[in-house]
Amino acid sequence: MMRLLVGLLTAVVLIASPARSQEWPSGTNRVVVPFAAGGPVDFPTRLLIERLVAQTKGVFILENRAGAGGSVGLEAVVQSKPDGQTFLLTTSSIAMAPTMYPRLAFEPTRDLTPISLVTEVPIVIATLADNPIKNLEDLIVRAKAAPGKITFGSGGVGTGNHLAGELLKKIAKVDLLHVPYRGTSQSMAGLYAKDIDIIFVSGVDVMPHVKDGKVRVLAVGTPKRIAAYDGVPAVAEQFPGYVMTNWYGFFAPKDLPKPILDRLVKEIEIARNDPALKEKAAAAGMEMQLTGPDRLRERLDLEVPRWRQLIPEIGIKIE
Repeated sequence: MMRLLVGLLTAVVLIASPARSQEWPSGTNRVVVPFAAGGPVDFPTRLLIERLVAQTKGVFILENRAGAGGSVGLEAVVQSKPDGQTFLLTTSSIAMAPTMYPRLAFEPTRDLTPISLVTEVPIVIATLADNPIKNLEDLIVRAKAAPGKITFGSGGVGTGNHLAGELLKKIAKVDLLHVPYRGTSQSMAGLYAKDIDIIFVSGVDVMPHVKDGKVRVLAVGTPKRIAAYDGVPAVAEQFPGYVMTNWYGFFAPKDLPKPILDRLVKEIEIARNDPALKEKAAAAGMEMQLTGPDRLRERLDLEVPRWRQLIPEIGIKIE
């Protein structure tokens, strides 16, 4: 059963089962997505929630809490009790937040309990099919000929898509003008309205527009070319070292009781092997990895230091 609950501050999707166990999960369990409703994180979150509902007979809601590149939702989860009723499903921007927002009073490697790496998708550079920018090389030539004139959109300041654009500016030595939006869907609308020239966006999010022939992908942020975008070069082919993917992680507040964590890890493992889940994810161009805690912890330990180095080099500073 699914009901849409619309509030002034949050968009909430309720997925419930007629019966639930007396042990965990009990009550209403929130899965906070720290971005605007309708963005790329919602889809894998719904897939995961559907499986948790089916497997545990619990009540779970998806709660969108947008703001400050995802940091508003992050803080809400960090400040929640570790009682198994509040969770976080967010993007790789969580590894960037400590450096992007130094005043925030949390550290992802310290203040959250990793549960599982969920999935990983490429960040791509795209434009409208009728835009005169034909490929990545053409983009760079035009940008160097007209510094600051070519605009790129993202889902907001401090998001992974924003950082993808800033990293290209640094590594390609070009001046592009960033136009932030309040979410990916709004940035896509800006592209269609021709308010921006290009967009840095999740490959899964833009795939339907590519299939419709309305959007052209100029390059992918994976280290090498990928089958989903046959014939499209990786940015790294022209600019070695450029890698930008968007990975999604499932977290709880720190000090989550071990029995609840163990139960979640078990449920995640069951979900990973569910054929229906695999089929739904594949139809959207993604693979649900659902690795468990270790891989997510390793990813954080790798990427938090990486962005601590790169963000000051790129020159982004948010007060």
